[in-house]
Amino acid sequence: MTHKYPPPDQALAEHPKDYSDPELKEYTDEFAQDILDEVTPIMPLVLPLMAVLQMFMLAFIAVVMA
Repeated sequence: MTHKYPPPDQALAEHPKDYSDPELKEYTDEFAQDILDEVTPIMPLVLPLMAVLQMFMLAFIAVVMA
C-alpha cells in the first residue's frame, strides 16, 4: 500500500505555512495559544488551594489511622 502524502515532519519542513486540511488551518490560526501563558495567571491561587487540600487529606488519613 502506497501513501501519496509525505510524513508530517517532511511535509512541514517543505511547506510550514501550507495545510492540506482547511479545518486544521482554521484551528491553528484561531485556537493555538501557549498553554503556559494561559495557566500562569491563576497559579498564585491554585497552588495554595492545592496545598491546603493536600494538608487536609494527610491530616484526615492520620486521624483515621490513629
